[in-house]
Order: sequence, then C-alpha cells, then structure tokens
Amino acid sequence: MKHLLLPALAAAVLAGCSTDLDINAEYKDITIVYGLLNQRDSVHLVKINKAFLGEGNALDMALVADSNEYSGEAITLAVVERLNGSGTVVETYDLHDTLITNRDPGTFNAPVQKMFYFRTPFYTQLNTGRVFLDQEGKYRIKLVVNGKEVTSATSIVNDFPIHPVDQDTSGIQTSRVGLMNSQGTAYGEYEFNWESRRDCKRYVVHCRFRYDEVRGADTIPKQYVTLLGTRVATTIDGGEDLALSLAGESFFSGLAGYVKSDPTWASASSRHFRGMDFLVSVANEDFHTYLTLTEPVSGIIEDRPDYSNLTNAFGIWGSRYTKNVIGKKINGNTNNELENGPYTADLQFE
Repeated sequence: MKHLLLPALAAAVLAGCSTDLDINAEYKDITIVYGLLNQRDSVHLVKINKAFLGEGNALDMALVADSNEYSGEAITLAVVERLNGSGTVVETYDLHDTLITNRDPGTFNAPVQKMFYFRTPFYTQLNTGRVFLDQEGKYRIKLVVNGKEVTSATSIVNDFPIHPVDQDTSGIQTSRVGLMNSQGTAYGEYEFNWESRRDCKRYVVHCRFRYDEVRGADTIPKQYVTLLGTRVATTIDGGEDLALSLAGESFFSGLAGYVKSDPTWASASSRHFRGMDFLVSVANEDFHTYLTLTEPVSGIIEDRPDYSNLTNAFGIWGSRYTKNVIGKKINGNTNNELENGPYTADLQFE
C-alpha cells in the first residue's frame, strides 16, 4: 500500500502545480573566443562565437549557424597586435572572416562554419626552420562585439633544444634507441631529454614507431604511436632539464597489442622497421592553465573554477609549439628483441 500511495501522492502534487515555469534567464550577449598561435604557422585561425539561449532542445539549436555565429555587423573591430618587450604595438594584423566547408558532423553546425584568420610574414630562421611569430614578444587580440571590447595578450612558446644533439647535416638524430640492457638479457628504458625555454610550460611527448607491411607486391606504411607522458616546467624562465622515459617491456607489449599476429599471412609477407620519431607538443602558461582546468576529473571534488584569459569573453587566447625528432634508429639488442622477443616474435619483423 505504501508503494502505491507514494506515486499517487506525487502525481496529485504535480497536477496541482502550474506548468508555466520559465527556466530561461533574460538573454545576455556572451562572447566565446578560441585562438592558439603557433610560430611555425603563417596563417592563424581564431574562432569567435556567441553563447545561445532559447526555447526547445539546445542540441537542435546548436546545429543552426545563427545560434552560435555572429552576424557580419555585430563585430566592428577585429585585429591582432604584435607587442615588443616593452608592450609597444609594433605591428597590427586585421582578422578576416572565412568559411570552413569540411568540418566533420558533431554537436555544432557542419560542414560549413565561420572562422577568422590573420596572416603573419616570415619573421626569422631558427635551426628548426622558418618561423612567423616573434617568440620574444606578445600578441594581443582586440575585438569590439556589439559595442563590447574583448582583449587578451599571450606570450609565444619559444623553441627549445632536445638532447642529445648529435645530428647529421639533415637534422636527423643519429643516436640509437635502446630498450634492452647492454647485454640484451632484460628490458631497459630509453630516456628522452630536453631543456625548457622561456614561456614553455607544459610538454607532452609521444613516440611514433614507423614500419612497412609487405604483403606480396604491396608495401603499406603503418605506424604505432604511444604516449611517453607529460612534464610541466616549474618556471617559465627556461633553463630546466626535463626528461621522460620509454619503458622497453611496456613498448613491446603495446606494439604487440596494436599490430597483432596475422596467421593468414603468406610466408612471403613481412614487416620492416623504418624509424622511431619523438613528437613534442608544448603549451604556454595560459594554455596550460586552461588544459589543467578542463581535464577529466579524477578525484572526489568535481567543481572546477571557470577559466578565461580574455576580458569580457570566455575561452582561451594562448600559444603552442611542436618539435619533432624524426628517424631515430634502434640498437642491435632492441632490434633482436623486436624480431625474436616473446611479445613480437610472431609479428614477422625482419
């Protein structure tokens, strides 16, 4: 009787309530900006959107461009300024709108979306190639959206040295990766080392193992990518020695799980190692803070403070950088383990 009474009472209470409940607040113009600068790029994309509110399903509204994109007359100023070390504006670049026509379907409207971009000329030559932003200065975005000024300035991630620096003339590192001990009798670790530079805060390093699959007359390039980890510099002043290790047994077991043995292969089929690459992605302090506050929650406390480094807007205006070490070889003991070890012997590496 108790189980029957509670639903009946709840239904009676709900029936006696008014259904004229409006949960929507009064509309407020909220600007959202996402821009990540990379000194390797000559064209820089910026996303400028608005928050939306209305009656009905928000997921349905998100698929309509007018819900989250400003009309042309709403943005009356859109520039990016280069500031020197003393904060003086030395160059100004106009932001132009453009349409991206190949966005994959998702929560928001696709395949066409409005973006903004600006171009920067060749700035200088580093040992890693041409760059297009001043890594000693700052870049400030300035917008006027519906009469509201939106601004933010961010530093540019500096280039940094990777050790060891024994490179040949083509820039390819010649030292070999060792994942076994010197006798080849037990698994070891390969340590990847680098030195931090100014305005570099978070480093994420991946290892890419490249190989070819040869099936009869067909050669198919393939790759296996694994995460070494993340390091956060204690200071943005630079000069800090940092390292991450690639554990031998974890690497071989992961490779075996990814490649998998194929009993249908003909005897003429084989796999051939082509090189190991180390891929480093770097975030400046602004971007690092944003990433930290938006990472999945792993503890008991789930509340996160809202973060934005823009005035009168939400989002992130930051910088990132990528630096890759391409074509490292493996030493003899590691190669022998690849061909004959317990994890990979049946993968037919030669």
